[in-house]
Amino acid sequence: KQVEAKFFVPFFSHYVAQDLTQMAAGKREPELYNWIGTLPSHAVFFDIGTNYGQESVWASSLKGRNITVVGFDCGLLGAHFCALNSVLNENRFSFVFAAVGAKSGDLIDISINSDTHIRGLHKKNVPYSYQVPSISLDDFISQRKLEPTHLKIDVDGAEVGVLDGAQKLLENDVLREIFIEIERENLHLVHILEAHGFVIKWHQEKPQNIEYILIRE
Repeated sequence: KQVEAKFFVPFFSHYVAQDLTQMAAGKREPELYNWIGTLPSHAVFFDIGTNYGQESVWASSLKGRNITVVGFDCGLLGAHFCALNSVLNENRFSFVFAAVGAKSGDLIDISINSDTHIRGLHKKNVPYSYQVPSISLDDFISQRKLEPTHLKIDVDGAEVGVLDGAQKLLENDVLREIFIEIERENLHLVHILEAHGFVIKWHQEKPQNIEYILIRE
């Protein structure tokens, strides 16, 4: 087996169980997981939008690779699960609870719902909101002295801010590959990445967004 890992499966959040079932069968976002499976030994993988840590766990659990993994997310429920999943897997990856954006220090308003609907128990999800501090990738890299070789961005429309705060990173040849989900209104970002020396290796169109794998020539 290439990957062996543990996950916390909350009884009140059925989507996690569904995700893990699909992952085990190789049916959950196969191109993303195939790409993660190609990460080379000693790669540094930044997982922007890690949710409950599914990709961070996967990358950090690749046998014999010794990959450094940092996951970022600003969802309260996902952060709780992600922190638990890190501990369950011997803290093989780090987790940062923050909104990755154009600059550091802002307070970002997050509106979401509880996402804990179980048929027969709850009539509907419970909406709520909160604020979370922002951090730019360039600032994080400068503070931690850690540069990613591989970057995943899945932030449901906030990808403009993520890349705006990563201009030094994009100019750095250390970054070799990017997996990014881009909302259709933000497709100009592809041209920005191409201007930084990346080329499209693969893409897949979905109703509201397009997934890309870009590599530096």
